[in-house]
Amino acid sequence: MNMLKNQKVKKRNRQATRLISRHPFASFTILSYLFSWTFWAIALLLPQSAIATPFYYIAGFGPFVAAMMLVKLQGRSLKGWVTGLFKWRLHPGWYLFAFGFPIFLIGLVSVIYVLLGNSLDFTLLPARLAPYLPMLLMLFLIGGGNEEPGWRGFGLPALQRQHSPVVATCILGIVWAFWHLPLLAANPGVTSGAIGLQQILLVAGVTLVSITTHAFWYTWLMNKTGSVLLCSILHASYNAANGLLLLIPDEALRGGEYQLVLALMTTVLMASVAGLVIATKGRLGLQTSKPNSR
Repeated sequence: MNMLKNQKVKKRNRQATRLISRHPFASFTILSYLFSWTFWAIALLLPQSAIATPFYYIAGFGPFVAAMMLVKLQGRSLKGWVTGLFKWRLHPGWYLFAFGFPIFLIGLVSVIYVLLGNSLDFTLLPARLAPYLPMLLMLFLIGGGNEEPGWRGFGLPALQRQHSPVVATCILGIVWAFWHLPLLAANPGVTSGAIGLQQILLVAGVTLVSITTHAFWYTWLMNKTGSVLLCSILHASYNAANGLLLLIPDEALRGGEYQLVLALMTTVLMASVAGLVIATKGRLGLQTSKPNSR
């Protein structure tokens, strides 16, 4: 009887493994959402306190955990996969890009913001710069950088095996963007000062477009370098620059002001991505495989 049960279990496991092998990205998406949204739901239900904070950070590991589970189920070496993600012997220019590009974006958005007749508070700069490096390190470890082994280390290669880089990035970008939905519910910039549900939905929609657009730069960086480490640095650097280097008081960055900055950032990102797609002829850094010589 036990032998029969074991055979049935083994058969189900084989069927599950075959299903995952046929649909790796769909499996990855489901597991990522299931893990992250469960912990975010717990955090949102808890009172705003130190008790809820760990759940937010644990949730961010969803894509990484999902990727590790699938690598293991596929029979691949987990150690080999993880080791292969963190290529670090690269030209210093790539590190300069990963650290500096988000700062450039925030600087460009700030210039446009001022040209539109608004003002920045430069007295904030010393207080914002002081925690920048510690914040960058924290975000690399638990505030964005920790997602990248999943998104770019597993999801992107799985999609690019079946789709062009642009299509693969659009799919991954949309999945990545909607994964953030519970976080948008907790973001005061999205909900504070908004006039009714329609405006909240509009801001959330623009945020999702912004995240999706951002994915193109990650694809290009990953395809050019093969390094998830650099994608993690880029992710952490963007979150740090966005949180600290936009010289607008936090209490002022609500309602219409938040919506303006979000619209500017999204517009700048879309323009930069259009240039990237044109410059790379849609390849986004992916090398064209050469046919085998006969």
